[in-house]
Amino acid sequence: MDYLLGGALGGLVAFVFALPALLLEIMEKGRVKNAPLLIDVKRIFGFTIRHKHEVFLIGLLMHIIIGFFFGLVYVLFVLQGWLFVTGAPYTLLSLIVYAFLSWIVAGVAIYPMLGMGFFGLKEGHQVWMEMLMSHMMLGLGLWLLVQYYQPFFFQV
Repeated sequence: MDYLLGGALGGLVAFVFALPALLLEIMEKGRVKNAPLLIDVKRIFGFTIRHKHEVFLIGLLMHIIIGFFFGLVYVLFVLQGWLFVTGAPYTLLSLIVYAFLSWIVAGVAIYPMLGMGFFGLKEGHQVWMEMLMSHMMLGLGLWLLVQYYQPFFFQV
């Protein structure tokens, strides 16, 4: 159950951080060239996506899925005692280190498997920075949620 909660919180944080892009897309009626924090997925699994709305929706879906797995895997690391750098679960430092490492894993393994190149560079030259900022914001957002929902007397 902890895994599902971690994944749900990660997906929620990702969705909240995607709200400005979603609202901008709605207000501009699809004329946004580059939505903030969302990668424009123009190719995936060897298929080229031509419609702007599909590019945006697939980018939004990928953002939320990455957020879900971000939270799920972090909980896995906590419950298995794999926080080898900080050793302290749910701290800001552990989440920032985890966010940086997840950015590297996504850039080296996930994005190339999707056909987007290392760090998504086939999608644009600044995608690596968008990915880094997204992962850091996910880490910060997850830490803020944990601080809000975790009572001070409950120490993991």
